[in-house]
Amino acid sequence: MSIFFISVLILFGILLIVLEILIVPGFIVGIAGAVFVVMGIGWTWQVYGSTTGIIVALISIFVTGLSIWSALRTSFWKKFSLRDKLEGRMNVIDESRVKAGDRGEAVSSLRPMGTVRVNGERYEAATEGRMVPPNYPIIVIRVEGNKLIVKPNE
Repeated sequence: MSIFFISVLILFGILLIVLEILIVPGFIVGIAGAVFVVMGIGWTWQVYGSTTGIIVALISIFVTGLSIWSALRTSFWKKFSLRDKLEGRMNVIDESRVKAGDRGEAVSSLRPMGTVRVNGERYEAATEGRMVPPNYPIIVIRVEGNKLIVKPNE
């Protein structure tokens, strides 16, 4: 094994470990990176002796820590992160506009959740009982938080 190949193996492993911490969720990439680093240190130990192996292991640990620290300290990782904010609000139902007994129709299938139109407005709804197909007439049973509880109008 050449020093170049071992160096590339260890640096690639360190890169995978940093990617695991900053970007890629799960443990697969990090474990693969650790395996590459350990393989590089092991081959160094086998080919060049224990003293060189220990030195390479210490340097690898230092470079890994330095890479993670610098990636977290700088704004490098922020280039890959989501910065958009969700600024919507929950569907608030005005109980003066919709009440039990009002009639409407299903806009989407209610299986058991879906969208209904009551008094010209669209609302999220859940059905009690059987599923309701689109464009089927419904009756509001009650208003429960941010959704309507409906049943098919038969």
